[in-house]
This record gives sequence, structure tokens and C-alpha cells, in this order.
Amino acid sequence: MVRFTESPDDTDNNSAAGALDESVAPVTFLFGEPDAQPQVARYYAGPIAVPTLDTSGLTPQQVEDQELQLADLESLVVRALARKDLSEWQVTEILAANGVNSSAFEGFLTIYRSKGYVDDYAFAEREIERLHRRKGFGRSQIQRELGAKRVSQEIVSDLLTALDDDDELARALELAEKKAPSLLRLDRATAERRLSSFLQRKGYPSQVVRDAVSKTLATAPSSVRFR
Repeated sequence: MVRFTESPDDTDNNSAAGALDESVAPVTFLFGEPDAQPQVARYYAGPIAVPTLDTSGLTPQQVEDQELQLADLESLVVRALARKDLSEWQVTEILAANGVNSSAFEGFLTIYRSKGYVDDYAFAEREIERLHRRKGFGRSQIQRELGAKRVSQEIVSDLLTALDDDDELARALELAEKKAPSLLRLDRATAERRLSSFLQRKGYPSQVVRDAVSKTLATAPSSVRFR
């Protein structure tokens, strides 16, 4: 049985400690069935005490066994993060797959946050850079991608405000210009419709799509002739 208690260094915030105690009830992990539906990690305003292992009433062997379990689980999470960038919710799925009950997720996440393993804000920044710059996704598609990884809407909205409208149009134009040559054999109306659909699937808003398609077809290279 693993029990988490608040750190002795952090006892001045009763509300935060109360929230932690409520969210990380005693659990058993690495044995038995994990939760069928892992819950999304919760966020609290203000500092949260870093949980520590409560070893009261346990034999030295039991303490050692639990410390080894915690170390093994942390190692598993670190290896997963080394292979791929993960949101906090994705990390909880790893915990659930290894028998951790959802009531203990916040306790583990608090430990991992304190060690710099997980940070949804930093994760979302990196994902927006990857999705927008490298894959050419617009705002709405980025929101869907991050929503699927359970990044909070507040974090996503905050970061997307930094995405400049002109930059979004420039990226849409770049994509449209690359796509245009493949529409060579189509009449202009069909080419416009397909190019618009392509940009919409990438998550660009209607006005950006219209502007990008209009400029692309109007300035198509001489090698491209729409019927």
C-alpha cells in the first residue's frame, strides 16, 4: 500500500494540502487491475506540497519494496519521455497501464513536475511549434491535436494568441503554393475547391483560406495552367 503525505517543508497552504490529500488517497499499484478510464490530471491554483512516501507502520522490507516500485515506475516514465514528448495526461496513461489508480495521478504528477519531467505549458509550446512550423497546421487543427492529448484549453488558448495572423497566412500560402502544381489538370473552379478543402483540413480559418487560395491561383507559376 502506498500512501502519500504532504512534505514537512510545505505546511503553510491548507487549501492546497487539502486538495492534495483528497486527490491522492491510499492506493495499490503494480498489482491488480488498473482503472479502465484514466482521469485527466487536475490543476490547482497555488503551490502543492510535494508528496513523500509514508512509511509509518511498515517493516523495513516493505519500505524497501515500495521504494523500488516507485523507482521502477519513475524509470519507466523517464524512458517513455526520452522516446517521445508527452503531455501530463499521456503520462497518467502510462501510470494507469502499470496499475496506478486515478486517485493517485496528481501525487505522481506533482513529483514529476518538481523534477522537470512534465510541464504541459512547455509541452504545448513545443507541439505548437512542431504542428504549425513543420506540419503547417492552423489554429483549429492545433487545438484539436492538443485537445486529444488533454492539454487544458486555457494553456492552448494562451499560447495560440501569440500566433500572428500574418504568420498564419504566410504558412497557408506556402502550403497552397506547394499544392498548386498537383492541380494542374483541373479547371480553375475545381482547383479552387480542392485547394480550399486542403487548407481547411489543415485547420486554417475561412478568411485565411480564401486569401491564400486567391493569391496562389492568381500568381501560379507559368508552368501551371488551370483550365
